[in-house]
Amino acid sequence: MVLLVMKVLLAPLLLAAGSFAAWRWGAAVGGWLLGLPLISGPVSVLLLVEHGPRFAESAARSTLLGLLATGAFISCYSLLARRARWWLTLPLAYAACLTVAWGLSFVELPVAWVAVLVLAVLAALSAAARRPAACGPVQKSGAAVMLLKMTVASISVVAITSGAGALGPHLAGLLAPLPVVLAFMTACAHRRDGQEAVRGMLGGALAGSWGGAAFFAVVALDLGAGVPVVTYSFALVAALTAAAIAMWLQQPRPMPMPIPVRFTDTAHRLGTALRRERHLPRVRIPRPALLWMLLRG
Repeated sequence: MVLLVMKVLLAPLLLAAGSFAAWRWGAAVGGWLLGLPLISGPVSVLLLVEHGPRFAESAARSTLLGLLATGAFISCYSLLARRARWWLTLPLAYAACLTVAWGLSFVELPVAWVAVLVLAVLAALSAAARRPAACGPVQKSGAAVMLLKMTVASISVVAITSGAGALGPHLAGLLAPLPVVLAFMTACAHRRDGQEAVRGMLGGALAGSWGGAAFFAVVALDLGAGVPVVTYSFALVAALTAAAIAMWLQQPRPMPMPIPVRFTDTAHRLGTALRRERHLPRVRIPRPALLWMLLRG
């Protein structure tokens, strides 16, 4: 009974917190929270409780690999949103995400190689992406839209954890980080607030994805040998630290203060006057003795 309540309520409550952050502090902060493992993290804990540490460890490795599909969604939506509307951008970006996830379902790599690959891709996306826009708070959605988002999050968690036994750890782990809620909120921000809100939300989500990578790297490396409570606690600290550093690096740096216009005009006039002085004829100033003789006459 407790597990069922966790499946139904945990992810929707975390989603509500992310929506409130987007309303209060802007799309970038909301996207940053959604980039964190708000759904895949609880899924990993539930898989540990229901199927044991070996199953959860293997699923964590696949979830880490599945972050590449999230990166595909972020990059495709960012590129398409510059010219296309949300109703065309959303299905095309999610189709690219599902295609990458389907290709990754045939990939089996050690966790160390998976971590290196994911970190390299996230670093490349972060270097290529423009800094998130400094957009203000997004418009509040209605109660019906909020309820729909919470329902989608709850169904995602229940479906993945309930079908994990039949899907196996690899497929269950790949499905956990799919950006279902992020896609929904990005499309809503695109429709209501435009391209700048999309830049802010997806830039924040990319920074938050570093936290997801750190979380599942720790779980995949340490869950089999360590105490689960300690492992997940350390993974949570690592996720928050990595996501905070990535968000800080994406913040725009202050521009140098411009030189006042009056100072530049004065410097220009002085330089012009000095250049003119060079072309003036030189006048020999007579010595004092010669000047005295001339005056005496």
